[in-house]
Amino acid sequence: MNEKIAIAVVADFKFLNKYFKSFKDNLMNKGNYQGEILIITDYFSPTFLFPSIIFDTKVKVKRFKRIKFSEKAQISFKNLNTNNQPNRHINKPFQWHKINLFTTKLKHWSHIFYMDINMQIHHDINEILQNKPNKSLQARADGYPNFQWTLSTQFDKSSEKFKMLSEKFDLKIDDYFQTGIMFFDTSIINQHTKKEIINLAEEYPISITNEQGILNLYFIFIKNLYENLPVHTSDGLVYYYWLVENQKIYITKQNRTKNK
Repeated sequence: MNEKIAIAVVADFKFLNKYFKSFKDNLMNKGNYQGEILIITDYFSPTFLFPSIIFDTKVKVKRFKRIKFSEKAQISFKNLNTNNQPNRHINKPFQWHKINLFTTKLKHWSHIFYMDINMQIHHDINEILQNKPNKSLQARADGYPNFQWTLSTQFDKSSEKFKMLSEKFDLKIDDYFQTGIMFFDTSIINQHTKKEIINLAEEYPISITNEQGILNLYFIFIKNLYENLPVHTSDGLVYYYWLVENQKIYITKQNRTKNK
């Protein structure tokens, strides 16, 4: 298969309406990206309303049904104890749609560089895209640079399932990843991948970070496919949460300097 990259986002109508045009403009103008952009969405998002989508042949849209969990799992999700953490399981349930990144429909591309749609692009990202993963998934460690958290923080520790989970997987690791940026070789996907991830979420419906906890279990322990996304380019940082004075950072979550 010829090497072909797409930059992907996962978004429902609300997030497409709020972020897609600025994301695309930054990606093309500041990021100097000229390739295809893939939108993963559902059947309820009328993308025909967005000129930035329908009039650009490089923007591709793939629609999937919303992830459907069993009634038992849904009850568990609703009753999660987040220990004063943000209620992502309530406020951002569409994050589960990221599981659709790992379907065979995306094997049209050799590599997928996924970013949350509200990420900020500040510089030419082509050097980042040239360092393609080989039969692996690369992502940024959630605790970088201090690694003060462990994988256990991604789950409801008050649940009866947590003891079972901690006996099966090493939740004390501090090198688990965040799912805001993921770069992967689509050769790691097969016809069973999506279902296996959903089954894992059904077995342990105690992730307080939605898909993030489950994808860590799957790609770190079950498949052993996770690698750290390179921290540096030749002249700066690939990703950091904030902008930092006198530091070249290519992608950030926030569009402001830390502590300002």
